[in-house]
Amino acid sequence: MILVLAGTSEGRAMARSLEMEGRRVMASTVTAYGRELLRRHFKGEILSGPLDLGRFLEVIQEKGIDKIIDATHPHAAEIKALAVEACRRAGIVYERLERDGYAPELNQGVILVHSAAAAADLASSFSGNIFLTVGSKSLETYVEKIDPARLVVRVLPLLESLEKCLRLGIMPEHIIAMQGPFAYELERILYRRYRAEVIVAKESGPAGGTPDKIKAAIDLGLPAILIARPG
Repeated sequence: MILVLAGTSEGRAMARSLEMEGRRVMASTVTAYGRELLRRHFKGEILSGPLDLGRFLEVIQEKGIDKIIDATHPHAAEIKALAVEACRRAGIVYERLERDGYAPELNQGVILVHSAAAAADLASSFSGNIFLTVGSKSLETYVEKIDPARLVVRVLPLLESLEKCLRLGIMPEHIIAMQGPFAYELERILYRRYRAEVIVAKESGPAGGTPDKIKAAIDLGLPAILIARPG
């Protein structure tokens, strides 16, 4: 049995492809929304909710897993490390499906950093509105260092994301609840609409819309802080 960690579009495609080939496969997602997206294309068993090391090992044993294909987000370092360790302990195969990367020229107002904390520190040195395209998971890191009134955040249109934004003091008029990725033209419109002075993005490759985020910022003369993928 193959377990696909399928919290991304390529993960869902991988699970579906293996299923169509007649393989014995199950898939895992963290959120109920991810499960809903996966179920549209995949008929097999879906494991929902977060996985710690103990749960990984239980699933491997109970389901007879002999391979894990990790198709999680490029920045999902924690789940990646857990999957590697679980495979090592269980003596099974670990494979990583890594999406294509994106390497912009760093001399066009693009500044590369290596963590959310570093991005928040750098963003705090700019004046005006800071446009976050990094989702809600690391939002606390930015709120700790920056006045929430200056943050414009784009998150998934999910209740938990909106509740978190409001709980952390983000103004309702600065919350953009939309499912990406977004085209270049829309990125430009949003940056101008919310009077952004600096953009913060994760390096998530073309599949995550990173090139359009960065190009829109460059063309508008806005500095862009890009968080590199974990090693």
